[in-house]
Formats: sequence, structure tokens, C-alpha cells
Amino acid sequence: MKILSVAGENVPTGKGGSPADTFDRSEVTYQVGNETKTLTLTYVRYFASMLAEQGKYDQEAGGVPVNRIAGVLFLEQNPNVKESRHYISDADQFLQLFEGFSVEDFRAKYSALTLA
Repeated sequence: MKILSVAGENVPTGKGGSPADTFDRSEVTYQVGNETKTLTLTYVRYFASMLAEQGKYDQEAGGVPVNRIAGVLFLEQNPNVKESRHYISDADQFLQLFEGFSVEDFRAKYSALTLA
């Protein structure tokens, strides 16, 4: 598997949505053999703050937005995933993606990608 590109975005709030209904999306385009695939991971935006609060990763200090990292970590930990769209609403599941995470290692491994 080869990661070709990574993108991240803040998902616009829907009509009548409360501030609690804010989500981020991480999109990873990758190649397996001759096939190009795209994986989309949507999660509650607050989870990025939880990462910083728990000392796992602070995107302000690390310089790489969480929405550029989360999809790649999900794909690395689930390389045989069949579905292309995923949603994480459980904080523990999201925090698990960042167990042992090092932004320096991530930058070195994916130096060819635009991460910031």
C-alpha cells in the first residue's frame, strides 16, 4: 500500500445543528497494486482537543492538523478495510488511533505528502 495524498477538512454544520454537531473529515488516497482507492474518516471535531488534553498529540504544537493524520492512522491500523467511508463517534476508539503516535516519525514516513 502506498499513500498518494492526504486531505483534511472541517465539515460544515448542517441546518439547525448545534455547535456540538461539528465534525472533521480526513481523506486518504492510496494505491494497492494497480488500484487507486480513497478512504474517508469522519469524526467528532472535539476529539482533536481530547488528544491534546491527554498528551497524545497537540496539533498546534505539532504543526500537522489532526484531520491530515487520522485517516492515515486508521488505514495503517486497518489495511484490509473494505469500506471506503468510516465514522468514529466513540472517543476511546479515536484516541486508540494515536497510541504511540509520534509526529516526527509521521513526518519522516510521509515526507513526500503535503501535511500542513
